[in-house]
Amino acid sequence: MSLDPTMRVESATPVDLPVVRAAYADARTTQREQDAIVWPEFTDAAILGEIEAGNLFRIVDADSTAGVFTVAYEDAAIWGERERGAHIYLHRLARVAGYRGRLVDAVLMWARAQCHRLGRAGIRIDTWASNTGLIAYYQRCGFELVGQQRLATNPGLPPHYYDGIELALLEQRCD
Repeated sequence: MSLDPTMRVESATPVDLPVVRAAYADARTTQREQDAIVWPEFTDAAILGEIEAGNLFRIVDADSTAGVFTVAYEDAAIWGERERGAHIYLHRLARVAGYRGRLVDAVLMWARAQCHRLGRAGIRIDTWASNTGLIAYYQRCGFELVGQQRLATNPGLPPHYYDGIELALLEQRCD
């Protein structure tokens, strides 16, 4: 897979807060339309904290933001005993309304390069276990469904993960 030369991944900055909020709002609209679990409204402080920590990124196509995502380098709260500190975790991948390009391809190419640079074994992603369409899409992107995890209420996770949410856990090796 080759990346469109006009696409790149770059760290988000505080100036990007409005476009990040818009991408999350667009994602919530799509989630409602699909009658799926809907992300909460993330606070500016939470978004800016992820930016400050260097964990929030923009996918840029030409000169416009096409989407955003966050990264973690450990995720015991979701992956439990499967957590080994050996993966890159992708979260909150959100497309800006109207963008129709190959957003996930750009994110995965970036994540694979990060895996190689950091010596990580692979990429992990999770989604609601009931979201069979997205699970199938991730499998077509090379992810393997490695299990499901029912989450207990955990103050280390945002509230939309509370109340016994069941997640599908997917993994892709970076060889």
